[in-house]
Amino acid sequence: AHPAMHGTVRCQMELSGEVIERVDVQVGYLHRGFEKMCERGTWTQVYPYVDRCNYVSPMLNNVGFSLACEKMLGIEVTPRCAYYRIALGELARISDHLTCDGAMAMELGAFTPFLWMIKGREMIWDIMEEETGARLTHSFGRIGGMASPPTDGFKEMARAAVAQILSIIDESERLLFGNRIFLDRLQGVGKISSEDAISLGWTGPCLRACGVPYDVRKSHPYGRYDEM
Repeated sequence: AHPAMHGTVRCQMELSGEVIERVDVQVGYLHRGFEKMCERGTWTQVYPYVDRCNYVSPMLNNVGFSLACEKMLGIEVTPRCAYYRIALGELARISDHLTCDGAMAMELGAFTPFLWMIKGREMIWDIMEEETGARLTHSFGRIGGMASPPTDGFKEMARAAVAQILSIIDESERLLFGNRIFLDRLQGVGKISSEDAISLGWTGPCLRACGVPYDVRKSHPYGRYDEM
């Protein structure tokens, strides 16, 4: 048996060479009782906790928590605020994917793409620092708005960063998608049916990869996604 620990999952595996014969997946190792800690303060004081629920894209949690509170209170933010949240949230998504995909490549033996993708993530974190004053845990959301309006240079910084990140992604894909070891270790491995994915509550790219064309931003638009 070989126990493997990474982040929120512990896998107790039985191996035959590189072939996994049996695995007991145990989840929940990063649970720290955030919910109980959130009960101690005001709704606004919850933001530092939601930052840390996913510290790779904390801005999405800032927006998500804000939306949940506003839905309960019957509050609708201004169009400018809604679009600001969308822009920051999508940058956070890109940051998250760069981190996860880069780390996955590194753990399969491809170290260079990790460095390239983290370089892209740093560009996004530069923007987040300019906008929020904090590089990682922003605590920037507010019920009914955001802590501050966009900076004067936000649009230019975002456009410049996205152009560079698209180039980084293109280069990383050329490094990986022609790499025989990378492909052999991923293609056809860990297949899951659309039925199983739905029953397990999968969302986002993982669900879509199983053949379910569901994107909450299109199926149940929030903010101003219905106008985009």
